[in-house]
Formats: sequence, structure tokens, C-alpha cells
Amino acid sequence: MLSAALAKVPATTIGSRGMVVLADGDQTLTASGADRPLAPASALKVLSTMAVVDTLGADHRFTTSVVTTKPGRIVLVGGGDPLLTDKTSKDADRPASLQKLAAQTVASLRSAGITKVALGYDASLFSGPSFSPNWKSSWQSYESKIGALIIDSGLVNSWRAQSNPAKFAAQALAKRLTAAKITVTSVKPTKLATPGTVLASVDSAPLATVIAHTLAYSDNLAAEVMLRQAALASGRPGSFVGAAATLTAWLKAHDLWSDGMVILDGSGLAIKDRVTANVLAKAISLSLRTERLMAVAAGLPVAGQSGTLKHRFDDKAEKAGRGRVHAKTGTLRTVASLAGWVTTADGARLVFAFIGNKTAGQNSAYNWLDRSASVLAGCGCR
Repeated sequence: MLSAALAKVPATTIGSRGMVVLADGDQTLTASGADRPLAPASALKVLSTMAVVDTLGADHRFTTSVVTTKPGRIVLVGGGDPLLTDKTSKDADRPASLQKLAAQTVASLRSAGITKVALGYDASLFSGPSFSPNWKSSWQSYESKIGALIIDSGLVNSWRAQSNPAKFAAQALAKRLTAAKITVTSVKPTKLATPGTVLASVDSAPLATVIAHTLAYSDNLAAEVMLRQAALASGRPGSFVGAAATLTAWLKAHDLWSDGMVILDGSGLAIKDRVTANVLAKAISLSLRTERLMAVAAGLPVAGQSGTLKHRFDDKAEKAGRGRVHAKTGTLRTVASLAGWVTTADGARLVFAFIGNKTAGQNSAYNWLDRSASVLAGCGCR
């Protein structure tokens, strides 16, 4: 019955598909191409954020600090907070800002009688390229670079990325110090040889909150930065290679690996990433029943209400899914995916993953995904 209902959803513009629906206990209710490795696009963030929260813990925070190594010498140290801002934000997911950091720094300097400093900045926590060789080079002008010291999501504005995020952040801090009558004689990259003395620090929101933001808005930068943090905590380099190896190892350790899968990043921007619908669905199922991983299932956008699903499920055929479907979206030029969980009309909970590759037309691909998920929401599947 469920298979027949899903088969009626138009999918003629989807060249290659993988789909699976699981009941509680991972019982497969229906599947087609579920073990076929396909490009997942941003649905990969479900897997990367699970590895991150399992490695670091839901309460973990990232710290950005200003330290001094000698009188008149201070260093802005990037701690890999992907949501650090310049101006203090009212958003709960962005509590750390250079504005707060500058105020603390100024107070510390004045208490020591210092009014002139040389400012260094240290973004050496991560290594390797800041832009993946597996991403399209044409994206470099607007896709954020990855680093340990970044403000305002690595963007100058909505269409232009910062060319050197660490320098951009340091210059922003220098402006705030100057406005507070602290003379900044220079702004230069620095790698601390010793920890130094902390003058000021600001902490990110708890990791669970950062993950909810990442999943809701499909934040590529945050996904990549967090997976590098997990790599470092696992004893690997904080690089694209180290992060991909960390996610791969975590998936294998949790029996969430299938032949043909390929992990190249944490965001899903790499078109050569490959995962299966079965792995995505089983990962979400694991998140739902495991307290340490629950931040992922809980952070998924809700159809018609939040994040990347706020304006989806927008026609009569998708009405049943509104407010019931909790899922991560994925979109690249020829890729569309949706993976999550749904409460059905009769109160059952189902987990699903739909992946479409070689798609022709974004709207028709979205319709296939949203209408398929809505079929689940409206079914009597208990």
C-alpha cells in the first residue's frame, strides 16, 4: 500500500533515485535503490553533525580569545567558532562577537595602563586549504573559506566571500580597539609559540545549538568547521582530509557504511560525495533513539515552518506534510535530497531518505521529495 502510494508521485525528471522508509526498530517498510551510492548534497550534514556531536558532546563550546605575550603585544586567537560575529547579535545561536571581545580587551589593557598595541592574529588551529579542491572553483567568490578565525559567516555581504577571513576579523577587531582609544600600530598574522596570558575571551553557543542552526539553514561553513573540530579531537589534522577521514571512520564504527560510499567534505558541496539512502535513514533513526545524538534529529527543519523547509510543502498535494515532516534538505545543480522523520496521521513515527541525482528542474525535484514525504505523513502506517 505504501509502496503503491509513493509510486504514484511523479518522478520522471529524476534520472537516478534512492529511497527508503523505516518504521521504529529500523524495519524497512519500502525501499528502492536504497543501497545505491548517490550524491547527497547537503543531506550529508546529517551524518557530519552526528559525528561531531558524538565526538565533542552537545554542551561543547568554541572559544575565541585575545592573549598577550608581552606588554603592548596582543594576539587574536581563532578557536574555530563558525558563528562568531563582529557586532553583537540578538540571535541565541550567535552569542560570541568581536564587540564583546573588544570591550573585555580594552578593559584589560586600560587596567594595565596600556594604550598602544601591536595586534597579531593566529588562525593556525586548522590546516590545509581553506577551499576544497573538490568544490567548483567558480564558487570561490561567494562560498565562505574555511578557517579557525572567521566572523559573519565568512562573507562581506550576501554575494561576496571574504578573501582572507582571519585578516578580515583581525582588522575588524583593530577598528573596535581604535574606536575605544587604543592605538593599534600593526595587524599581522602570528603563530603563537607559547599560550600567552588571556586578556579576553568569548564562547560560542553550545554545540547542540550550533548544530540546530547548521541543519536549519544548511550552513556549509559551520558544517565544515565543526567536522574539523571533531577531527582534531580524534587526533587527526583539522583539514578537509582529516575531517573526511574522521567522518568515514565514525560511520564505519557505527555500522553506517556501504560499499561505494565516498566522503570528501562535511557539507555535501563536493559533487563526488556518495552516500546511500539506507545509511541516511539509519543514521536519523540512530539519532532519534540515542540521547547523545538526539541534537541532530531535534535540529532538523520542519516542513512549512522553519529553516530551509519554511517555504517548501507549498501546495495542496503536500499539505499533509506541513508541521509533521522534520528533514534535512539537499540541493546541488543536478541533485535533490530529503532525509528525516515524520509523524503519520495515525501517530506512528517513520524515518525516510529520498535522494535524486541527474535531476532536470529543481521545482519538479522538490515536488517529488515533498510529495513523497507528505504521502508518509498522511498514511495509516501503524
